[in-house]
Amino acid sequence: MKIISFNDLKDIVKSGDVISIAALSVANLPVNVLKHIALAHEKTGQIDDLTIMLANDISDYRGDGYDLDSFVSRGMVKRLIASIIIGSPKTIEAIKSNEIEAYMLPQGLMATHYRRDSKLFPGTISKIGLNTNIDPRHSGGKVNEVTKKDIVSLLEVNHEEYLHYDFPKTDIALLRGTYADSEGNIFMNHEAHLGEGYGVAAAAHSNGGKVIVQVKEIVESGSFKPTEVFIPGELVDYVVVNDNPKYHRQLPQAYYDPALSGEYRINKMLEPFIEFNTRKVILRRAAQFLQKDDVVSIGFGINNELSNMLVEEGAHDLVQLNVDTGNFGGMVGSREYFGMNYNLDARMRHEMTWDFIYSGGLDVAYLSFAEIDQHGNVNVSMYGDRMNGCGGFVDISQTVKRIVFSGTMVVGSQSTCSNNELVIEQEGHTKKFVEQVKNLDFNAAYSRKLGQEVYYVTERAVFQLTDDGLKLIEIAPGLDLEKDVLANLAFQPIIADDLKMINRDIYQENWGGLQRSIQDNSSNY
Repeated sequence: MKIISFNDLKDIVKSGDVISIAALSVANLPVNVLKHIALAHEKTGQIDDLTIMLANDISDYRGDGYDLDSFVSRGMVKRLIASIIIGSPKTIEAIKSNEIEAYMLPQGLMATHYRRDSKLFPGTISKIGLNTNIDPRHSGGKVNEVTKKDIVSLLEVNHEEYLHYDFPKTDIALLRGTYADSEGNIFMNHEAHLGEGYGVAAAAHSNGGKVIVQVKEIVESGSFKPTEVFIPGELVDYVVVNDNPKYHRQLPQAYYDPALSGEYRINKMLEPFIEFNTRKVILRRAAQFLQKDDVVSIGFGINNELSNMLVEEGAHDLVQLNVDTGNFGGMVGSREYFGMNYNLDARMRHEMTWDFIYSGGLDVAYLSFAEIDQHGNVNVSMYGDRMNGCGGFVDISQTVKRIVFSGTMVVGSQSTCSNNELVIEQEGHTKKFVEQVKNLDFNAAYSRKLGQEVYYVTERAVFQLTDDGLKLIEIAPGLDLEKDVLANLAFQPIIADDLKMINRDIYQENWGGLQRSIQDNSSNY
């Protein structure tokens, strides 16, 4: 390991390099490293034609920060391979206008492929992504016209279909830790997420590339326990010391809060409970599919507020929440507390979290949707003028036993609750239940082959996936079936002979029935 200055980076990173970064938004993001690489490009006109690989979106969320957009806006990036892009608007526009090549692939595959990125393995071979837009029989993960090369192919092993992912080899690993000791060992004491930095470092080392780690401080060898080493010094080529807190934020909301890195527990949830509205009604109905001791995957979007509601209902200890970043249990923050996870039961490396998920560790997944079609297929990644990518949606939805998709039925509709009934005050402008989804992130027919139990929850109605298609099984109290539900579907669903009414109790400000619901569900199995 060699300690270098930020100015030395211009002599290490070269044009045409494949750069892998293990970060989530600003968490674990080596912002000062990115800054000096960008400035070196401005000064020399070099360090361009780069391929950037990211399991998660990165963003400094500030106008003067340095992140993916900073590289793309300077014309430094030729190709992006990622799972999700939300906080990088300039990158999204560059993809749309065909300025850069782009692939959106499953997050779990992105995070775990590094361990097979050597001459000893034939790349990553997996069933994850089959029969979705990742499958080469659809788009192969390519998201614009300028992206031509196939990096996902179909193959057969023992008469079964698999996908082969041919990721490029990593030349440069840009990583972050809290401390490095004098032997180059990296420690993550103050970080909110561990990430997949170890795997990225190992892949770069295997490829003869360089591993660069930004840290807060160099400490003497032996300052911490050997079990606390995150990346062994043998895999680290260069360490740069950052002394500017602006470029080493634990999360967008905080420079450093020890409770977010699991160093102590808080006494109560910091964020206020969700205000009473139709989103809360959706979460309440969706939560009624929970069973005691369920291991629950919390997706982003509306379901990120599920933890908040569980705490309010006193049902938080009945299930264990899992966020695919590697945080298990605890209280998962939402809204302005998004990404802030307190009182964790466990904190794991990102790639190990996917091992857990792929091994059947989850009981139920709470996922969002942008579009649902008559077959029950779901699009979550491309809709309207948005191009988000699938994140971990494909990985999770193809490995879990039960799935609950949650969201409003119509975009732009305005609803209230009165006398324990739903009142549609103004109809929306865009139907989410369409004849055919624009992008295939969840394949309902494949789900039936996998034997999954699947529900779709809105404020107006609940549907279930059956062998014959989408079945309407519940309707909200106060609604007219034809006018308020069927008229807002682009297809005719199967209607259950015993069509039920959603529990009226959830359409009032104070509920308090979730504990009983979860316990009753458990006694029925």
